[in-house]
Amino acid sequence: MDAALLGLLQGLTEFLPVSSSGHLALGQKLLGWKDADANFLFNVAVHLGSLAAVLWFVRREIVAMFTKEPRLILVGAVATVPVGVIGVLLKDNVKELSTNMMAVGAFLLCTAAFLTLATRLKDGERRASELPWVRAVLVGFAQALAIFPGISRSGSTLVGGLAAGLEREQAVRFSFLLAVPAIAGAGLFTFLGGGEEGVQVDMLPLLVGAAVSFGASVVAMRLMVAAVVRRKLGWFALYCAVLGCVVIVVGS
Repeated sequence: MDAALLGLLQGLTEFLPVSSSGHLALGQKLLGWKDADANFLFNVAVHLGSLAAVLWFVRREIVAMFTKEPRLILVGAVATVPVGVIGVLLKDNVKELSTNMMAVGAFLLCTAAFLTLATRLKDGERRASELPWVRAVLVGFAQALAIFPGISRSGSTLVGGLAAGLEREQAVRFSFLLAVPAIAGAGLFTFLGGGEEGVQVDMLPLLVGAAVSFGASVVAMRLMVAAVVRRKLGWFALYCAVLGCVVIVVGS
């Protein structure tokens, strides 16, 4: 039951700009999940459920990358480099931060600030495949901020895309595309040696969490596209600000 609840929480928050990592950390804390290594593996499993969902959701864009817009493959690769490098360098620090509620609360406030900025950025006109290389790298650094629990990957990448001059729906869909290598890389790194050796984890909660995360992620992506196009991100900023303050007060 706990795994299903956390999978639902992950799926809904992975693509809505409220930080899935922050919510997972809070959920695991409330449910008494105190093993940092086991939590880390579970987090990767539910993120893989979200990965399967985003592959399905942007399947048309992926086909277009190999047919009509091949430059988008290179743009995506360039934007992925920062999160890969920073993720490897800071993995151990991030694992510890996921159980530090003061840090999670502070990063949630950062997400609120990013989303507030997104509501004030002007609409761009570029397609993702037209991004200059320097701007693609900047979008990548924006995404890399989300390795910290409490900073939304979709939110920070969206802000990076808008700041780079992308059209609003292009920005959110490019954020979804960038989620593919980011989530896949994190899962592959962990299961091929990134996790701690000797950690005993029951596979059933991992499978349940991943399956529930898949369904919830599809719903969240539909809601996210609508929120960005209709300029409703301010409500998410308010939510993150309030939650961040509550977490800091409770965790202090």
